[in-house]
Amino acid sequence: MVVDIKGVPVYYEVFGEGRPVLCIHGYWVDHRLMTGCLEPIFEQTQGYRRIYLDLPGMGKTPAADWLKNADDMLELVIAFIDAVIPGEQLLVAGESFGGYLTLGLIAKLGVLIDGVLMIAPKIVTENRQKLPARTIIWQTKIQELEEQAEALENFMEMAVIAMPEIYAQYKVDVLSGIRVADRAFLTEQFYGGFSHDFEARLQQVEFNRPTCYVTGRQDHVVGYHDAYQLLDNFPRATFAILDGAGHNVQVDNVPLFQTLVKDWLWRLELEMV
Repeated sequence: MVVDIKGVPVYYEVFGEGRPVLCIHGYWVDHRLMTGCLEPIFEQTQGYRRIYLDLPGMGKTPAADWLKNADDMLELVIAFIDAVIPGEQLLVAGESFGGYLTLGLIAKLGVLIDGVLMIAPKIVTENRQKLPARTIIWQTKIQELEEQAEALENFMEMAVIAMPEIYAQYKVDVLSGIRVADRAFLTEQFYGGFSHDFEARLQQVEFNRPTCYVTGRQDHVVGYHDAYQLLDNFPRATFAILDGAGHNVQVDNVPLFQTLVKDWLWRLELEMV
């Protein structure tokens, strides 16, 4: 599906019926990262309408000249919500940069949001992040794969546990989006941070609905420390740091990731009883 949002033809996919769940991917990737990790869970339940969009410059949504920073991107996402989910209560799942935008949505639309899932979320701009050192905990048989050097190198830059099974999922969910991203837009035109005043406001945001933060102990891209500074701001949140997981926490430990998301959905169901 495609909807025109402020002159940008935004591509999105919808699965299921019921309570809307807006799923926002991170930087460089596209909606396939989110469908890859969430659909295996949602396919086992009912009552949720999952909406996966491609942010501009990523996936099948083209960039636009007026998009300069995260403030502009948040404006587009809010307009997307108004067009596709007008006036409805919704859930939001955000990954990495999508988590950063989710904080913005809470600040702007808090009363409309019934629950939030944060997957390796970016919390502050890059120059303020507290990051662990780059670490590979375990590596096995990965160099034996007959793969394109570029693809394998990209995986190894992010890997914490480097093994063929994780690499196979990474190619489908993550690398597929990276390969079609608008590199010029993402590296030259767009700045992935909010204005200073608005980002400061995000550190004060409060949200008292079922929430789940899933972070990787070895995430050297956004880390985990910054997310935990918001612990008291989210009194209904489960915060999890997964050892043996990096920025792609959703593929590094699939069983535990799925358990945490299912627990989040269970807590949301309790709210409706």
